[in-house]
Amino acid sequence: MAFKRASLLIPTILVGLAWPVPAYAGHGGNGVDPDNQNQYIEAPDSLTTYGSDAMNHGKAQLERSDITTHWGTNDIRVYDYNYGDTAWAGKADCLDLNWLGQSCDVIRIRFNEHSMAGHGQGSWKSLGCHEFGHTGDIGHRPASGDTDKNSCMRDDDIWPQNFDSHDLVAINSSTN
Repeated sequence: MAFKRASLLIPTILVGLAWPVPAYAGHGGNGVDPDNQNQYIEAPDSLTTYGSDAMNHGKAQLERSDITTHWGTNDIRVYDYNYGDTAWAGKADCLDLNWLGQSCDVIRIRFNEHSMAGHGQGSWKSLGCHEFGHTGDIGHRPASGDTDKNSCMRDDDIWPQNFDSHDLVAINSSTN
């Protein structure tokens, strides 16, 4: 059974507060726009082995772009949990917009253990790459835009583990 690996929550401003609203993203943008190119990644000690592998792999893939990552707090928060029988395996959403309301100050990544049950380390790494791609402000990649099937940003039931050159150009152009 195929399922969507990720869906984005795009923030809207409601009475001065950031409130997540579901939406699909196009590859050239509409990801979760980071507030800068220097991102600190925070994860609880409770991450599973697969969740930790996904986070570390996603961080390494993001490092291939113009975004620099560090371990710390307040930019990207990573969680894995059994969120139940949903249509998603991972999500990236904005928890807090910057003071101008134009980019995201705090991004949350969630890996759904329930949806990923039975998937091995390779699929988890693909999921980590995919969700961290959203933190670089890129959206989903349609199959027609990835004919060689090598982008982790695809939104179908194949599991490439890395950004391809198109993904890296899209991240770099959206963060400059």
